[in-house]
Amino acid sequence: MSVPEGAHAVTYRFTAYGDGVEIGTTLEFPLSSSPTQQPHEDAAAQSAAEAYRATIAAAYPAVPVHTSRTYQCRLPDSTWPTASA
Repeated sequence: MSVPEGAHAVTYRFTAYGDGVEIGTTLEFPLSSSPTQQPHEDAAAQSAAEAYRATIAAAYPAVPVHTSRTYQCRLPDSTWPTASA
């Protein structure tokens, strides 16, 4: 997945529950404002997240590891809250 326009961070969430294991971790990686650098930063963040997930899976093979990835974005020139009529 390419980095969405306006992204300033990517967040990975991990959960692994079962067999006496209760893991809930959030890793957030800031992204620079440089569109040429963001793909490299994003790839590094994904590699780190995959390594973390692999570590959990290896330590607790009977417990499924659930993950999600979310990009935090800024929308330039957007007003909030919007005026209601």
